[in-house]
Amino acid sequence: MRTVWPALAVSAALLVGCSAPQIQPPPNSPLPFVMPAVNPSVINLPISLDLEALRAEVLRTSPKPLSYATTTQPIGIGNADIQHKVFLKDLKLSVTGNQFQATTQLDFSLDSNIRAAGLNLGGVSCGINGEEMPRIEFTLPGKLYWTQGGDLALQSDPWQLKWLKPCNITKLNLPVEKILNLPIVRDKVQTLVTAAITDNLKQFGLKAMLGKAWPTLNEPRELQKNVWLLLQPESVGLADIKGNGRLVTTAVSVQARPQIVTGDKPRLPLPPQPQPQRLTSTPDTFFIALRGDIGLDTANALLNEKLVGKPFDAGGREVLIESLRFYGSGDKAVLGLKLQKPIAAEVYLLGKPVLDTDTNEMRLEDVTFELSTSSFLARSANWMLHGTFRDAIQEKARFNFDKDLADVLKDFRDYRQDLGYGMNLRLQVASVKPQGVFFTPTELKALVLVDGKLGIDSGKPAIPVAPPAALPAAAAPAIKPVAVSN
Repeated sequence: MRTVWPALAVSAALLVGCSAPQIQPPPNSPLPFVMPAVNPSVINLPISLDLEALRAEVLRTSPKPLSYATTTQPIGIGNADIQHKVFLKDLKLSVTGNQFQATTQLDFSLDSNIRAAGLNLGGVSCGINGEEMPRIEFTLPGKLYWTQGGDLALQSDPWQLKWLKPCNITKLNLPVEKILNLPIVRDKVQTLVTAAITDNLKQFGLKAMLGKAWPTLNEPRELQKNVWLLLQPESVGLADIKGNGRLVTTAVSVQARPQIVTGDKPRLPLPPQPQPQRLTSTPDTFFIALRGDIGLDTANALLNEKLVGKPFDAGGREVLIESLRFYGSGDKAVLGLKLQKPIAAEVYLLGKPVLDTDTNEMRLEDVTFELSTSSFLARSANWMLHGTFRDAIQEKARFNFDKDLADVLKDFRDYRQDLGYGMNLRLQVASVKPQGVFFTPTELKALVLVDGKLGIDSGKPAIPVAPPAALPAAAAPAIKPVAVSN
């Protein structure tokens, strides 16, 4: 009996050892990476029209005289051949909301020849041969609106007439008011003035502005060397027209889907200009997804350099790591550690990879032991399950991420560029929101959603904005550039 018990004890120990759970490395099989959809961005192109500039242009380009014609008017004893000249002397323009008003002052002259029963009876005149020219005031009310093609236009209402300097001709009961209100004269004056205003409004409309801006909006913009911003405008909307006295303001809203690309400057065909659509004013916001990449071989080299062969304390016990492996499995990051101290074993931890965009640092959160590792430690080193070891690893297992991504985010903090034609592109970041970190079998990818304000200042100098604190420089070697977004 004395010789049996030791043998039974050894056998039992061997049986327990054989039945103890074995640590199984999680497979290198991360979930597939899918780029999420990103909301379209809105670029507002402000349009500001000073009516004084429009007034000066109408006065400069209007015909002189504005109207010049001879008409025949029947009168009681025969016919009167009436020659008139109308000169545009002044023009006042104002707008309230979209209600437009043009007030013109017109000087005119009249000369007539009266014929009755084959006899030439002479005529009457006003404002010729050095006489002071009579003056009338025409007021043209109307509404400003967008045409289907994207021009500013005037929908006019009937003219209103007011005498400022009357022409007192009553011979043969031939009142000047009647002559000037002849449809052929009145309509000609109204057509000429309305056409002059409308033609000049077109110069400030969408068609004129977009014709200049469209190639510029589609031109790649270099954020830094070999990193390009593509605005990619898709549709154009016309905002409400608002006026206050001499100033008319409105906006053209361009919906776009910006992208970041790397490499040589992209050569893209110029897309056709879209047909404008009516819309209400929208905020000038932009959304763009940026993706940073780092190879797993680089990530493993960085973590090995930081953790392997460098003893550290965890709850009063010395920890020494001989080697490590870092990869993805499912939706988790796997950290495989081959320990020399406090025990000689290979253990696996799972965690959630997180990118800190302020420090451009990749770290792990919610670190736990993989299931078979937990079972093993429960039998051999239970103290490691109490948290101090995991907390120490979670704190130390971090490294600098893609430097190109950090540089692009830094440039995005306040980006401005002169587009020409008096327009300045402005892009200011409101927030940078990491959307997640994803693995492939060979790479680690971080997706960042940037949103803020994207707009164009027209005819105004860029407003200076104090630059934010610079992002810390990243030191990771052999890092892939920022990839194409959305």
